[in-house]
Amino acid sequence: MGISLNPSAILNGQGIDVSTLVQQALSESDGQLTGWQNEETTLQSQASDITVINNHLTALQTAVNALADPLGALTAQSATSSDTNVLTATADTSAVAGNHTIVVSSLATTGSIYTNDVTGGANVSILPAGATGGDLQLQIGGSGGQIVDIGITPGVNDTLTTLASSIDQQSTANGWGITATVVTDANGSRLAISSQATGTPGALAITSNQATGTLNTNSVADPDASILANGQSSGDIQLQIGGASGTTADIQITQGSNDTLNSLASSINTQSTANQWGITANVVEDSNGYHLSITSAAQGPAGAIAIASNSNTTLTANANPATSLTFGSPIGGSNAAVTVDGIPYSESSNTFTVATIPGVTINLGNAAPAETVQLNVGTDVTQATNAINNFVSAYNQVITDINQETTVNSSTNQQGPLGSDTALRSLESSLMSDVTYAVSGTGGMVNLGSFGINMNDDGTLTVGNAPNGQSLSQILSSNPSSVLNFFQNASSTGFATNFQTDLNNLADPTIGVLSVDLAQNNAEQQDLQTTISNFQTQLSAQQTQLTQQFDQVNASLQEYPLLLQQVTETLATMDSTSSSSSGSSTPTLTSGL
Repeated sequence: MGISLNPSAILNGQGIDVSTLVQQALSESDGQLTGWQNEETTLQSQASDITVINNHLTALQTAVNALADPLGALTAQSATSSDTNVLTATADTSAVAGNHTIVVSSLATTGSIYTNDVTGGANVSILPAGATGGDLQLQIGGSGGQIVDIGITPGVNDTLTTLASSIDQQSTANGWGITATVVTDANGSRLAISSQATGTPGALAITSNQATGTLNTNSVADPDASILANGQSSGDIQLQIGGASGTTADIQITQGSNDTLNSLASSINTQSTANQWGITANVVEDSNGYHLSITSAAQGPAGAIAIASNSNTTLTANANPATSLTFGSPIGGSNAAVTVDGIPYSESSNTFTVATIPGVTINLGNAAPAETVQLNVGTDVTQATNAINNFVSAYNQVITDINQETTVNSSTNQQGPLGSDTALRSLESSLMSDVTYAVSGTGGMVNLGSFGINMNDDGTLTVGNAPNGQSLSQILSSNPSSVLNFFQNASSTGFATNFQTDLNNLADPTIGVLSVDLAQNNAEQQDLQTTISNFQTQLSAQQTQLTQQFDQVNASLQEYPLLLQQVTETLATMDSTSSSSSGSSTPTLTSGL
């Protein structure tokens, strides 16, 4: 379109609208730019639509892979209990179909042991008067289980509260698998120790409960009589101080030197001072005579004293008094008693497997010794049905996407946004071929129609009843092997295997049909972006040039009235001078010059 100017309007000193004239001069170029930008927008919209379809194609690939997986939903097994309150079960793909009977006589229980109520409550010392420590030995795991040593130290863990905390800390650190708590009720406070394991591994028992820090011997009638056995001139006592990992003090006894209670006590004290054993020996008179009492200066486990060895003497160690804790009989820690298909089992856990039902894990819920529970092992119809329905839904989504993008609108007679995209047509053709694939030798299950899965006019699928009237779940229940052979088989010719192979190519992120389509689209967008960018640079330079040129013209036009006036005045002066000399007339300058 040309640029028109009104001469009378531009010569009055107002000049021209430079910006408007430049835009008019570039208007045709702007039209070209807009066309390219619209084309770029179309490509971007098409790329977005292709990406959505490609994502749905990947979802279809996932659904088909599930049907082709030899360890997937089609081979999944389930174990169904006739009474889920008594037991439930799970099955893996190695499970063998069959029916079994199970009787649950008793459950595996955790072990626990409780003390009697402690006078004074949870925060008073449980050590007897004069004791410098205490020791509990707890056996975990029945008669053959480990024995753990729980040392008690005054002021550290000699109350129910602090002892429970100490036991928990040691259990965590050493992996004992027990928990200690203080139980307080209307009768008072007591210590409760429970195992975390069930069955025999969780059985608990107290094997030792005593105060430590003092060792008392048997009584003798005369503290100055020899304690050596008849006919012996020497003897030896070894004291274990500080437990099994502590110090062994060897005390040799010689006739006439330190073979009486009084002389032995003096000898022990002398050696203790010299060797820093930290013990003191005294002779104590009691109702039966006199006995030797050896006390440790250390508290807690470090103060434990025991006779490790005693040769040729008549002394024996009396049992130390117990702590103020009195433990009741152990509770629980028993195995589950179960009969499976007539065979009795003793299980330490309520979740277990048995060799007679391979691939099945049984979970006990409640004991019911008078009830026989039926356990059915077979194909997991729910998983298989869901997997097939997921495939149908994923397939329908892709076909619906393609239809929406390519189908001709009957009202406008225009095809969809991707109607001219040959890649979509190619994809649709491949999917149609895959979904109508037929397999032979599978017990009458030759195609999807054999399962009641039929194709609609728009290419989508509908799940209904098979020609024999059975539903999909009924077919899976009655003929699971034929269903499996249709989708996947040893010769790798199954429906899902074939579909999977094709989808591996169709949905490949590099060479897949839509991936290539997207790459081409992106290349076209990049070319357009380059063209648009170059053209915009060219337009910018042209706009700058035109602006400069029109600015110069505008400046001249704005000066025109002043120039005209100056010329007129000059001519008038010339005319006046000429008239005075010759009387000739003066010519008139007009704007038509």
